[in-house]
Amino acid sequence: MAKFFIFTTFVICVWSTIALGFSTTAKTALVIDNTTGEVLLSKDIDRPIPPASMSKLMTLWMVFESLEEGKIELDDTFRVSKKAWKKGGSKMFLREGEYVTIKNLIKGVIIQSGNDACIVLAEGIAGTEANFAELMNLRAKEIGLRSSNFTNSTGWPDPQHKMSSKDLVTLANKIREEYPSYYRIFDDLEFTWDKISQKNRNPLLFMNLGADGLKTGYTEEAGYGLIASVKQNKRRVTFVITGLNSVEQRAREAKGITTWAFKKFKLKTYFKKNAIILEAPVWRGKKERVKISATNDIQTLLASDAKEGTQIQIVLKEPLVAPLKKGQKINGHLVIKTTPLTEAGVEKRQLIFPIEVGEDLERGGLANKLSTNLDTLKSKLFSLLGSK
Repeated sequence: MAKFFIFTTFVICVWSTIALGFSTTAKTALVIDNTTGEVLLSKDIDRPIPPASMSKLMTLWMVFESLEEGKIELDDTFRVSKKAWKKGGSKMFLREGEYVTIKNLIKGVIIQSGNDACIVLAEGIAGTEANFAELMNLRAKEIGLRSSNFTNSTGWPDPQHKMSSKDLVTLANKIREEYPSYYRIFDDLEFTWDKISQKNRNPLLFMNLGADGLKTGYTEEAGYGLIASVKQNKRRVTFVITGLNSVEQRAREAKGITTWAFKKFKLKTYFKKNAIILEAPVWRGKKERVKISATNDIQTLLASDAKEGTQIQIVLKEPLVAPLKKGQKINGHLVIKTTPLTEAGVEKRQLIFPIEVGEDLERGGLANKLSTNLDTLKSKLFSLLGSK
């Protein structure tokens, strides 16, 4: 059985009350703070539901991936088929037989939610929309979408066409992180094609709240939904809401969640990347202690009216033995224990962060080797800070 050397380094004098959760009317919802990865709101997030046009994000992922792989280029053109031209619902208003650049088709999907544009892209890449849907399903599994199944490129109602809220947020984050140049298009407010101008359907883009994506959706079965991402100062929040009753309710709910997520919580940074956290005992080193540093920024969210203590610990799963190199990963981690973020939480939150060696340390000489051993190191770890 592995032995763990746990020692409390300090207790931060920050107090945090439990923030009130947001009471959403959405059927499913997920709110994630991207800066820390913490979940602020979760409601039935794994249930596959009709995603409507929000599933167009998967169509766009396939297009962006093909562009990055050099299979297609933005200035390439695809022909508009009769099927694409006749498709109902939201439209870019393409004409049968015309050739349209991929760049304009992407804008037609993102800004105008054009079903016709989706079909043109699907047919241009895979020959038929059915072939494209098969490729969507294969790729979805590969990128970790566990509760999704696609039968078309548009989100058109189909009993087998489903996505979960968790998958939608996962996909939205992947698009933003892996295709930043294309992600910027989600922020465009309007697009004109064939003298027909249409505004972006994302209500948050017009509220001056820091929103820069992503996609709305609506069908009679699915109701009104939105997958959105908002950035304010150093924080970003991504969320999805589904099953709402009207455009107005969707806009109110989106504004309410955004305001709540940024005002109820604040970002607390304990250590910046590469900052020295402490000095830990080391075995057979040129000196008896070595600096430990943060691999990444160590930060978490606290309720805005912070009032309760936060405890920080270092856990070493095995002794540190020289020689050691600066930046060397340590078999251990830093633990932050604090209160739940919302009233729905019962137990203390425990957040784990990687740590690394903060300096080069050579192996000591013969005298040092004779004067130190593993048993004395263990005893130092425990007696130094008095933890078990």
